[in-house]
Amino acid sequence: MLKVLVACGCGMGSSQLLKMNCSNVLKKLGVEHTIHHTSIDEAKSTAHDYDLIVVGENFVDSFKVKEGTKIIGLKNLMNKKELETKLKESGIAD
Repeated sequence: MLKVLVACGCGMGSSQLLKMNCSNVLKKLGVEHTIHHTSIDEAKSTAHDYDLIVVGENFVDSFKVKEGTKIIGLKNLMNKKELETKLKESGIAD
């Protein structure tokens, strides 16, 4: 099961919407997962516990993660097609 962390600046509205979109896309792709949403600050301190981190592309370089953890940066947090494409490019889904 894939452990996913999604984050936005404050960890409230945008991250909740991103969580729902990410879950929908992963289900569509047949990937079993659990998702937690939070703020960028909390995400930085807990990133080591996750297999996949999804954030705005301006936050990607803020993370230090364990080997094997994938970070996906999105231009548009609400764009499901962009997320699906990047999940496929990263090898998370076929």
